[in-house]
Amino acid sequence: MEAATNPKKNKRKFKQTKQLVRLAINEGWKQSEIATACRSHQSIVSDWYKGIKQGTEEALMPLLEIYGHKLRRNSFRAYWSVSLKTKERVYYKVEGNVIFSQAFCFTRVASHKKYKQLPMNKLVIHHQGKSRFRAVLQSRFKLPTDHELESTIEDSFWNSEITSQLDLPGLLNFIEQYSEKNLKDYPCDANTLPFIARQALLNHGFDIEGVVEYPAFW
Repeated sequence: MEAATNPKKNKRKFKQTKQLVRLAINEGWKQSEIATACRSHQSIVSDWYKGIKQGTEEALMPLLEIYGHKLRRNSFRAYWSVSLKTKERVYYKVEGNVIFSQAFCFTRVASHKKYKQLPMNKLVIHHQGKSRFRAVLQSRFKLPTDHELESTIEDSFWNSEITSQLDLPGLLNFIEQYSEKNLKDYPCDANTLPFIARQALLNHGFDIEGVVEYPAFW
């Protein structure tokens, strides 16, 4: 059976439409002015304002160019790293929603021959708008005694490396390389990560080349 494809893919919805429109309204915009700027209708803007509907990034771009930075301020995570040689500490602030986060564990023998799953590496992906992404590669800090660092704040026990911005094809290529090079000790994760990452991207509305689609028609 031949796979069905959808030649008219829906444009990705902007999940923070309501917050964006309300920011503009609070800054003095009228719904009619937003409709004109976004080439839409006032009734549609009203639905955006109420959270009934979501606009596309393309339609909302006039507002995103003005107020997008204010939304990003409320969407970030803090990371840090420590140089093994110099002990220098560097702190990072990475903006954008986290759309993927996966920890990779090894099995450690604990007391009484019980097994404990301990996450030792982690991959986090931020979406930074306009199909741009930034990946955070994390490894667990170790104490001088060679014991793993523990904390009630999870982000504090990860040594983090931040990548440059990646477009969607670049991100997918990065994930393939990460699976091959960084997950040699985690064969199950190395094989499943490319699928899990694509699943997360699809769930967030991104169109991925090479994915065979079977659309429904209502």
